[in-house]
Amino acid sequence: MNIPVEPVDQSVAELARRLHADALVIDACAPILRDHQYARYWQAGGATCALATVALAEDTPISTLATIGAFLRRARSHPDTCLALTADDIVQARATGRLAIVLMFQNSSPIGRNADLVEVYYRLGVRSMNLAYNQAEAAADGCMETRDGGLSTFGRRVVEEMNRVGMLLDLSHTGYRSSMEAMERSTAPVAFSHSNAARVFDHPRNLRDDQIDACVATGGVIGLNGHPVFVKAGTASPTIDDLLRHLFYLIERAGIDHVGLGLDFSQPPGEQMTLARYNWLQEEGVWLPGTLPPPPWAYPVADASQLPRLTEAMLRAGLDEADTRKILGENFLRLFRSVWREVGC
Repeated sequence: MNIPVEPVDQSVAELARRLHADALVIDACAPILRDHQYARYWQAGGATCALATVALAEDTPISTLATIGAFLRRARSHPDTCLALTADDIVQARATGRLAIVLMFQNSSPIGRNADLVEVYYRLGVRSMNLAYNQAEAAADGCMETRDGGLSTFGRRVVEEMNRVGMLLDLSHTGYRSSMEAMERSTAPVAFSHSNAARVFDHPRNLRDDQIDACVATGGVIGLNGHPVFVKAGTASPTIDDLLRHLFYLIERAGIDHVGLGLDFSQPPGEQMTLARYNWLQEEGVWLPGTLPPPPWAYPVADASQLPRLTEAMLRAGLDEADTRKILGENFLRLFRSVWREVGC
């Protein structure tokens, strides 16, 4: 689709600056934020809240507990951040000038084959979990599994338990059939925290139209993914206009109330994935051949400190102030309010 292009207008730049400073800004996928030293980038970018990945494909229950423990220890040295357990915590963090951090899993390996651990992690502060990271896991097949086997019996139990305790069901990285079955079974709204549109770029990590429709039917939200390899075919350096094509398609298909940001900053600014790590991901089959081009990659929004550039780009492309605020964070905040529950005694 064609994105409206406006002449450079300093009044738009000033409006963007004021709006961004006043808006509630949520990044629903912040992998490197498991280390507090990187919080400064989201703080510099005016973020209110970001979801820190504390479990990935290679993690186990033991390694995940160690990561959460280290996170909590480091948090004591960072009073300018807070661990958010409720939507009100996010609002309060903004009022007090702190960055709210929410703990999330990008797969379900931390629970092994024990659905009881969902509540254990929820009580430890984890508020979002994906069922699979690309490959097959005990709960579901990931989006790189060619068999596309869907939810397992255990996975159906996990969905029920996540709904019961109030943990957000995140379906980015989950396989097509698994995600559709999970959305059909879920009694709560779901998220694709960091996923783009397959109609704009046909990649296994991007969403088909019926996945978008099913997410909306649950009341869920889709987070625009800024990782270069999911934005445009044939380039490791997509532009911000390339990213906006996904945004405008998602808005057109899902509606303005069901789209947010999940920018997926996976390496610190100035760094790239190491060749050893890249080769390991390929050898282990975490990514199918051709689905993850080798680094270097250049994000269309360079890092979290540059979030105001995205706000300005959205305004220049034709979004009004109210809709821009929804994309920046209001939609995800509403989702969190509708899903998360207070932990009882």
